[in-house]
Amino acid sequence: MEPRGGTRWAMGGLLAGGILVNFLDRTAISVASSSIADDFGLDLQQLGVVLSAFTWSYCLVQLPAGLLVDLLGVSRLTRIASALWAVAGLLTAVAGGVGPIIAARLLLGVAEGPSMVGASKATAAWFPLSERGMATAMFDGATKLANMVAFPVLAFVMSEWGWRAGFLFTSVISVLFTAVWWWGYRDPSTARSLRPAEREFILDGGARDIDRGGARQFRSALRSGRIWLLSCGFACYGYTINIVLTWMPEFLQREFHVRLLQSGIYSMIPWAVATVAELIVGGWLVDRLVRRGRNPWTVRKTVLTCGLALGATIGAAGSAGSPGVAVVWMSLSLAGLAIAAPVAWGLPGLLAPPGTVGAVSGLMNFLNTAATAGGVLLTGWLAQATGSFHAPFLFAVAVLAVGVALYRRALRPAAPVDSGPARTLHRV
Repeated sequence: MEPRGGTRWAMGGLLAGGILVNFLDRTAISVASSSIADDFGLDLQQLGVVLSAFTWSYCLVQLPAGLLVDLLGVSRLTRIASALWAVAGLLTAVAGGVGPIIAARLLLGVAEGPSMVGASKATAAWFPLSERGMATAMFDGATKLANMVAFPVLAFVMSEWGWRAGFLFTSVISVLFTAVWWWGYRDPSTARSLRPAEREFILDGGARDIDRGGARQFRSALRSGRIWLLSCGFACYGYTINIVLTWMPEFLQREFHVRLLQSGIYSMIPWAVATVAELIVGGWLVDRLVRRGRNPWTVRKTVLTCGLALGATIGAAGSAGSPGVAVVWMSLSLAGLAIAAPVAWGLPGLLAPPGTVGAVSGLMNFLNTAATAGGVLLTGWLAQATGSFHAPFLFAVAVLAVGVALYRRALRPAAPVDSGPARTLHRV
């Protein structure tokens, strides 16, 4: 029975808002890439180093960030991190050379390290299993929504006032979010607005509370072969979606000679399609099928692997004859990847041992971002060597095929079912 009170959805909205701001910060460098390359005389390989700087530091902090989320909780850690987002944006805006830009992007990677793993852990704490699909789609869908909004908005700002203005804009947005987060977000055990009926609904549905653990619990999780399969499969997903995120504006400008603002508008379309697909299929439909009695693991495995398979249409974008056709292929690819994403992000909350949701999410995202960093550099190198983006996009298809195989093995019938004792939501 649906309870009175919507505190869990308000907290889910704050989580999604934080991820939206995160990806606005990250996307700014992609929109500014051509302008930065022109200002500092960079070729594609050198530009790849600048574009990947964020990913390297973001990757390295994933494991400690996951452990800190488990130890300290999402609320306190995000209060510190969000303030640093604004600092990193400001430092990029005033940078006088490539070195300071790289340093600012490294700082942003450290500051945003806890964001996705924290959202994964908080969703497992705040939402019952019957709502986990939509709740996860909300925060992961915010990544696609951010890209949909960021490309045209930042392209307009940078076209009018220069690329530095775009980073000042993201810095201001980060400051505003920091204030809202300090005022509004609470962990489940300390949320005074959480009514008893809603509390019981969450508990009865399998929420994991704040579920804190530490290094000892994480070492136990590392011995699970299933956890490693999930993490490696997620790296294959992340490799592909992030090379599209990072290189799409540059691809459209170099291959079809479109201008900056026009590339921003073109880039908006695939992310709009991806946002809708994720919320409807990866979120609402998955929850609906599970509530109607379909086998939860069959549903999740089917949606996840079919989504990755659809993502392989990125291979056709590199040989498209016009920007419109390229956008169609990219839209199909990102829609598939977006459908798979909430299922993938929801798996730590279902399969991680007690006290390790954040740490397992951190391991997943560590391998994901390591693959992403390598993918950004490899894409730039292959595009430079071959003179087009066809080869790097075809390589992404092979990566996704590996991801499908890994997830099919990880979600075989022996996987645990969506049941078990709920964690107690107590006040501290």
